[in-house]
Amino acid sequence: MYAPFKKPNSLLKKLGNLTTPFGGKTRGENFHQGLDVANKSGTTIPALSSGVITGVGATNNGFGNVVTLKDTNGNTHQYSHLQKAFKRPGQIVKKGQPIASMGNSGNSYSESGNDSSHLDLRISNSYGRYFNPLTYLKNK
Repeated sequence: MYAPFKKPNSLLKKLGNLTTPFGGKTRGENFHQGLDVANKSGTTIPALSSGVITGVGATNNGFGNVVTLKDTNGNTHQYSHLQKAFKRPGQIVKKGQPIASMGNSGNSYSESGNDSSHLDLRISNSYGRYFNPLTYLKNK
């Protein structure tokens, strides 16, 4: 089900519609540790925080093509199911700078039967604990 964001970070709001909130249920998870934002394949994804790109590549754990960014507070941002990455590890990015395009790589599906293109965004602290990206981003 597609729903509008409530008080989101302006960059996140422009990305598309929230389809799975933090803590929601998916086919593979009883508690979704990120949030899913749906839009058409190729939609540009900006860095939602400034930081350093720490990883780029395909995974075999269901996330497909991934870009990871470590922000200035030491949190790790994982952008998954991407069509294409625009950055390389080690590059410094500023908030709002394009880092990737939305896609449907990995284990990506749509409950509505439409294109399964979306962004799975997860943010974890330096201890690996995930927290709600909306809570984090509304203050950015």
